[in-house]
Amino acid sequence: MNELLIYCDFVTERLLYTLQFICSDRKVNFKLCNDRYRFFQQTGCAKLVYADYPFDEPFPKIVPANLIFEDVIRKQELSKMDFVDLQCLGFDNLADPIASIFYVTSRYEEYLPFPEDEHQRFPSFCSIQHKFSWLHQPIADIWAESILAYIKRAYPDFAYTKPQSKLLLSFDIDNTFAFKHKNTVQLFGGRIKDFLKGNQQNSALRSQVLNGSIKDPNDTFDQIFSYANNGVKTRIFWHLGDFKKFDRNIAWTNAVQQRLIQKMASKISIGIHPSYASYLNESIVKQERGRLEHILKKPVFHSRQHFLRIRFPNTFQLLHNITIKHDYSIGFADDVGFRLGTARPIQFYNLNTEEITDLVLHPFIYMDGTLNQYLKLSPEEAVILISRLINEVKIYGGDFVCIWHNDTINDLGIWKGWRSVLEFTIQQFQKS
Repeated sequence: MNELLIYCDFVTERLLYTLQFICSDRKVNFKLCNDRYRFFQQTGCAKLVYADYPFDEPFPKIVPANLIFEDVIRKQELSKMDFVDLQCLGFDNLADPIASIFYVTSRYEEYLPFPEDEHQRFPSFCSIQHKFSWLHQPIADIWAESILAYIKRAYPDFAYTKPQSKLLLSFDIDNTFAFKHKNTVQLFGGRIKDFLKGNQQNSALRSQVLNGSIKDPNDTFDQIFSYANNGVKTRIFWHLGDFKKFDRNIAWTNAVQQRLIQKMASKISIGIHPSYASYLNESIVKQERGRLEHILKKPVFHSRQHFLRIRFPNTFQLLHNITIKHDYSIGFADDVGFRLGTARPIQFYNLNTEEITDLVLHPFIYMDGTLNQYLKLSPEEAVILISRLINEVKIYGGDFVCIWHNDTINDLGIWKGWRSVLEFTIQQFQKS
């Protein structure tokens, strides 16, 4: 039996969104009812009361927080409270795992004022998951399964499935080449930078690449292609923005780069990697998407923001406006884990309009730079942390999305030994 009837006083978009998250991938068919007599008389299904109403029969019951039935955004008084056999969020001292799921998956707290990091991003330490030590767990899925298990105790025949897990390897191409195909200004600027920093090693490497003695260190595209060719689901996000302080790629019109994109697209899905200033600017994203579509000769529906710069709801609403269907920007730069409380793709909920959109958010679990540059882990320490995160995803289901870059798998400089971390991730998912 996978039928679930839920009694509630009111039906809202927030409630529907949350129940879809709880039930859809777990193959539970739910219906809502606000007729007490019909709810009481219905047979052949499991039941849940999501209301503060004293039915004579002791149905499984969760007293709802106001959050689910409001249509405003306000600072919530949050605490950590017990629900059955685990802890969830308390709203004004009322434990509500359903409201907890909505709060995290909608990124409610990111609509409120917060202290920005240097790139105007929402830092991980501001999240409620960090505060309550839930960030490294798919806490929204844990709450969802706890709710269903709570119902099953009253209805032993009630059944639900666990979502499957799989790996999605992704690469951001911020700089296609380290030295090759740069214009005169870029090459001169690089030489001046090396001179001022006394970086003779980089200067020598540049000379060797430019005279053809060695391969460009960023040219790891054969390796990336081989992952996809060996059956690893792979996606690439290519930066085609104009040259600026935080946008350093070669010109999008470069013929070598265009041929490379077309070659990679023969085996790997290519998405846009909108430039640094694009996260609040729809016209920039449209322009850069048009460039990629011109190269690929087909529509582009996948995107990930450069520097992971996002703002709720602005960034996602503008992506939705231009019919981008899938975004892969949700995750933290400064820590690993589950910013959305899940590894599963979910629809973007716009709190400003109270709308469930058709833009799908694909959260990522870790980024290479987070492990090496923010957390300062060694490759050996990184694989221990990644193993724990993989285990969480395998238990609760979803896509284990990780972010790498073409210049972080060359086993050079600060990235010496890090390709093995990527390959460890692949091997862990290939285990039965």
